[in-house]
Amino acid sequence: MKTQLYLKLSLVCAALVVGAATLNAQATRTWVSGVGDDANPCSRTAPCKTFAGAISKTAEGGEISVLDPGGFGTVTITKAMTIEGTHGGGFASILNAGTNGININITTGTHVSDAVVIIRSVYFQGASQSPSVGAINGINYLKANRVFVNDCHFENQGTAGINANLTSAGLLWVVDCDFTNTNTGISLTTTAGSVVAQVEHCSFNGLANGINTTSGAIVTVNNCSFMQTIGANGAVRANSGCQANILNSLLASNNIGANAAGGTVRVSNNDFFSNAVAISGTAESANNNRFRANGADGTTTNVVTVK
Repeated sequence: MKTQLYLKLSLVCAALVVGAATLNAQATRTWVSGVGDDANPCSRTAPCKTFAGAISKTAEGGEISVLDPGGFGTVTITKAMTIEGTHGGGFASILNAGTNGININITTGTHVSDAVVIIRSVYFQGASQSPSVGAINGINYLKANRVFVNDCHFENQGTAGINANLTSAGLLWVVDCDFTNTNTGISLTTTAGSVVAQVEHCSFNGLANGINTTSGAIVTVNNCSFMQTIGANGAVRANSGCQANILNSLLASNNIGANAAGGTVRVSNNDFFSNAVAISGTAESANNNRFRANGADGTTTNVVTVK
């Protein structure tokens, strides 16, 4: 009897030790390095090598920081957290040839209903012109309450730089980013509620389409530039039931500048230069936009706010 009791106590103690070790393995801040090893604890002095290796050792609400330049691999984010590319240490890179760079899909955890994900200073290279591979999305945003994307670069993405494809409401901020040689810069859609996006100080260069809203989307674009978007959707598109507010921006040499494709487009203090069509459909205007050398300027309705 005593032997059995001691055995049970030993098993309980062992379980507690393993549980404590598991908890201790998750730190609020972890580190990755180009010369790291995913077998490491991801501390600053013993960093991991990939984002995927570090995420299991990072606590909910914590941060993965980059020590030095390197390619840190694709990753799926399943809890509230920050990935910090750490400019001071050199830009963090993800080569996502043929797959999504970062998937955001938070369906469990303490903050499943209000999870915040922050992605900062990461370079996404899709290699879409490689002979046998093509990227899907740089960031594939499926579920989280709020997503912040700051100071990131999206290049050669076969589908979209940022793809917000939700089944519930969500919020997206994109600031100080650039999108180059990518099919669509930012794609926004949801099947329930609204996906609301704020895009500021971003550039969209040599894309098929700039910002495309499909369903339940509201996007505000401020201080951005769109150059040479040659696809049928244009630089900024508002599909039926969607809204696009464009202000203080440059739209030049695009197939379509602002595309009111059944949705609502509002324009204020923008420059439309050398587009095949500056505005497709009818946009609400503050009557302070400038048009020059477009194949067709398009139609605006002057909207005056009465105070």
